[in-house]
Amino acid sequence: MSNSLNLVPIGRVLKAHGIKGELKFFLYNCKSTLLLKKIKVWFENEGQLESFNLISSRGSNGEIVRLEKINNRDEAELFKGKQFFINRSDFPEIEEGNFYLNDVIDFKVVYEGEEIGFISDVFSLPSGNMIEIGIDEKKSLIPMIDEYLEFFDFDNKIVVLKDIKDLINL
Repeated sequence: MSNSLNLVPIGRVLKAHGIKGELKFFLYNCKSTLLLKKIKVWFENEGQLESFNLISSRGSNGEIVRLEKINNRDEAELFKGKQFFINRSDFPEIEEGNFYLNDVIDFKVVYEGEEIGFISDVFSLPSGNMIEIGIDEKKSLIPMIDEYLEFFDFDNKIVVLKDIKDLINL
């Protein structure tokens, strides 16, 4: 998928909801309130991107949504299981020194002065945030805590890790 629009995946459609074409969404970040705003929601279908205006949402985080152009349950059923995206420009501004987890995907990972891989994904779990590191053909999860993070260099897209020998096989 071409991402010139700077689209960020924020969840998946769980199922159709009701008979009027509403959808039940699962949000990757359960604390997100993005769906409570009037924004566009994007889907990829056969390599093409299509946007839908968010007409209404309800639920604590807006998990039940009504999208323009989806008018009945049959149309809504076609979206079951699909990942949906939001334009990065629709994200709220954040305070200086903070960042969104998805901002660090594809950062190079440096450990003991050597580049060992890259951040392939991030996860927001109840126990805390995790980064998935691609090292050669393997993936490893590292908790995003001070014990393992030296620093993030956003200008050069690098994260420097420390004390991870017990977590991964290098």
